[in-house]
Amino acid sequence: SDLVGSMMVDILDEATSEYDLILVDAPPLLGFAEAMQVATAVDAVVVLARAGETSRRAVARALAILNRLRANVIGLVLNEVDKNNTHGYYYHYSDYRKYYAENAQKN
Repeated sequence: SDLVGSMMVDILDEATSEYDLILVDAPPLLGFAEAMQVATAVDAVVVLARAGETSRRAVARALAILNRLRANVIGLVLNEVDKNNTHGYYYHYSDYRKYYAENAQKN
């Protein structure tokens, strides 16, 4: 895993010398060590959650892990939202405003 991490850092270093913006698609954070390596090697992290499938607890655990890793979490994307049933999503996922507000104050 250290070999993967060092290779990834080398690739990212080379890419940043050529490009202004690099997007890295990583595996799910929970259960994959590689995702943690990616989170610590990049400038910023956007967490993706699937509406109706990703539990609030899983998102909270992922955010806690990223916080411990000191990853720069800049956002949360909730995808596959049913536009006809958004009331419940607003209630549940609005809870994460507090997390982002607290981290924005730290940075």
